[in-house]
Amino acid sequence: MGEMMIKFDTLSLSQQVIERQEGHAHRLASYLPDHADIGDSTGLLLSAFDPLSKLAVTAGTDAARVLGELEQAMAGAIGDTQVDVADQDGKVGDAFTKLVGRLGTDGADGNYPDLGGPALPAAGESAPDGYGGVESFFWQKGEAAVEALDGVVGDVRGLIDQLGQWGGTQQVTELVDASSFLVAPQAPDNPVSDLRWSAGALLGSIDWVAEKFIGFSILDRCVFHPFAGDWQGIFKASEAWNHAGDAAQGITRNHAGLVASTPGTWEGLSGNSFRAAMTTIAGATYGLSAAFSYAGGLVKTLSTVCKLACSGIGALLKMIADKLLKMAAEAATPVIGWAIGAVTVYGDIQDIIKWVRRVNLLIETIASAIQDFAEAKVSILDKAKLIEDLAQGAATSAAA
Repeated sequence: MGEMMIKFDTLSLSQQVIERQEGHAHRLASYLPDHADIGDSTGLLLSAFDPLSKLAVTAGTDAARVLGELEQAMAGAIGDTQVDVADQDGKVGDAFTKLVGRLGTDGADGNYPDLGGPALPAAGESAPDGYGGVESFFWQKGEAAVEALDGVVGDVRGLIDQLGQWGGTQQVTELVDASSFLVAPQAPDNPVSDLRWSAGALLGSIDWVAEKFIGFSILDRCVFHPFAGDWQGIFKASEAWNHAGDAAQGITRNHAGLVASTPGTWEGLSGNSFRAAMTTIAGATYGLSAAFSYAGGLVKTLSTVCKLACSGIGALLKMIADKLLKMAAEAATPVIGWAIGAVTVYGDIQDIIKWVRRVNLLIETIASAIQDFAEAKVSILDKAKLIEDLAQGAATSAAA
């Protein structure tokens, strides 16, 4: 069994920290489909984004769910370790090397010894005041979140190299309340809704002129068909992905904290196996956090491109409306008006077609930003697969 030193308080508090991470993971698994999924959407643009979004949300949700099972299994392994120590049967150390004979092919076994012991205090950090609020400036929110999660990258990168080198005596604690970052996303405006409303007011009474002289409806071609659906979901999804990334990073930091805080009070094979397991999960959740944040950044870019495109489309529609009003006035003038209109109508139609093409170019920039999201989908799938591989490896080890 080898030389070993374990303090009961260390085991009890570590178990409670892991149980909290299990709760964070389950809340994260519920948060993504509730807030990052835009739902079934129609319209040229949203119908292209919808399947990409669904795949990403499903992958992220599955990863969080499996993470929760791993956390549950680790909490059980801590309980098994204490039972082994009490029985002095020489099995200590195997629990975390296997992670865990408690993670079988059907998921984690939740029936494990609850060590009780001293109550774990509240997490040391949480999401800053006003986090996720629409009244906060973007850089202020980002700066505050970084401050609350400071040190994560350095901890994760140095965990394996520093394993066994810490001698700290600090008490086991939860460093950050990861769930505090899972706030409902908000969107301060909806430029697509504004565009549809203003386009209807601007062109509603004269769109017939375009249909008569050009052969298609400006409203249908440039607004209603491409921009159908609930675009508010896009702007909220960008915030939701970033909130999920911050929450996953909080889970990472808590695992890193467990590695750093236990050596002085948990030594031997069991302690080393425990810290190795925490290191592995910290690395996996850090990768997942990066993938979530990457997705949030791409959706943020999509929303920004959309806002700029809507502004440009609005200006072009005003020009088209002015031209259609002129054509309508000429068409309404008896005899002479039609004669004058016959001379200028060709040029007017060519101008409108040119502006419609510019609208289409702006719509294509949004479509291009949507396709870029496919990269985020792949990234999330890769990180989710890593966590699933960890669980599968643990289950295989347990069955061996």
